[in-house]
Amino acid sequence: MKAAPFEHHEPTSVDEAVSLLESLDGPTVLSGGQSLVPMLRFRLANPDVVVDINGIEELGYLREEDGFLKLGALARHADVEGSELIAEKYGSFADAAPLVADPQIRNRGTVVGSVAQADPKGDWGSLLIAHDGEVVARGPDGERVIPADEFFLLPYDTALDEDELITEVRVPTPSDREGSAYHKLKRKTGDYAMAGVGVRLRFDDDGVIEAAGIGMTAVDITNARASDAEDHLEGERPTPDLFEAAGESAAEESHPESDEHGDAAYKERMVKVLTQRALGDAAERAGVVKQRRVSR
Repeated sequence: MKAAPFEHHEPTSVDEAVSLLESLDGPTVLSGGQSLVPMLRFRLANPDVVVDINGIEELGYLREEDGFLKLGALARHADVEGSELIAEKYGSFADAAPLVADPQIRNRGTVVGSVAQADPKGDWGSLLIAHDGEVVARGPDGERVIPADEFFLLPYDTALDEDELITEVRVPTPSDREGSAYHKLKRKTGDYAMAGVGVRLRFDDDGVIEAAGIGMTAVDITNARASDAEDHLEGERPTPDLFEAAGESAAEESHPESDEHGDAAYKERMVKVLTQRALGDAAERAGVVKQRRVSR
């Protein structure tokens, strides 16, 4: 099956793209296209107008700037996977990138496109939440910064206006005593997550957890924060018992649904285990503890 006919625009600047989004009726933005193009092919999506932003070369960046790690709208999953900066300082991003779909999709798909799609089984939304990240959007009235906690409204529904373009997503650069990790369970290469957990831990000079972030994948109607588990961690010293209790709390905060991959009780248990493992890795990467992997 082929896509239904549609009007195609190829802006070469952000201003031109925003102008198109404002003037056209119900446009759909194309970046990586790894979700949109198959939907077009099978006519699960039938837009009248597509605005293809792949010609906006200024949006293909991945860099640290002004206290943030910034990923432009055309930064590919593979760019994150191959980045020395990511490997050195952003453990959770380095963990997540190779687990996104398969190499063909990672070479073309974009981080921002995944965030914009707002699939609760997508990985990057959970990491934005865990890292207190932000979505930067440009519209006719200028630039708007949307905290990750406020961006995801419902499955495939976000706080982005129709005439706004996401230009970048960003997370604060880590401190010297900070570590992060992402653990994900899926059946095979190319599958979405059955469950996933991203964590970030920041420690003070005495080895006490100063701040914690936990984002969960595929276990709620959106990527979700485990705020009670975060509260349980903050102000405490890292121990296996503490991480186990935080995992239990995260599992209680999750709301998975039973499906062909497993029942809800199984997925809740996986949230507990994945949270424990990710917390252990994050603490180790922060240089605070040596943590044995949880296997039970």
